[in-house]
Amino acid sequence: MRIKGFLVILLLVVIVVFFLFVSKRGDKSQLQEQVKAFSEVREKTTRTNLTSLERAIDFFIAQNGRTPNDLKEVQTFNRSIYVESDAWGNPVKYERLSDSNFRLISAGKDKTFGTEDDIVIKN
Repeated sequence: MRIKGFLVILLLVVIVVFFLFVSKRGDKSQLQEQVKAFSEVREKTTRTNLTSLERAIDFFIAQNGRTPNDLKEVQTFNRSIYVESDAWGNPVKYERLSDSNFRLISAGKDKTFGTEDDIVIKN
C-alpha cells in the first residue's frame, strides 16, 4: 500500500517537473509562429473570397450594364456566390462607386474598418 502511494507521488512529481521544463524551455515561440501562420491563412482566405466575389460582380456588370446596388443583388443573380463575411467573421463591406466601379472591404484582423489592416479590392 505504501509503495502505491509512493509511486503516485513520484508520478505527480515527474509530471510537475515535465511541465516546468516545457514552460521554461520557450515553446511559446512555436505557439506564436502557429498563431502567425493561422492569421496569414485567414488573410489569404479572405483575399481569395473577395476575389471570387469581385469576379461575380464583374459578371453581374457584364450582364446588366451596371454595378449591383448591394451584395444581396449579386447573390440573387448568382446563387453559387455566398460571401457575407471574411475569415474573421466580419461582414464584407460593398461600396458602389459608379455604374462600373465598386470596392470590397474586409475590416481585417482588428475587426475595425478604416485601419491599415483592412483588405481592399477596388475595381
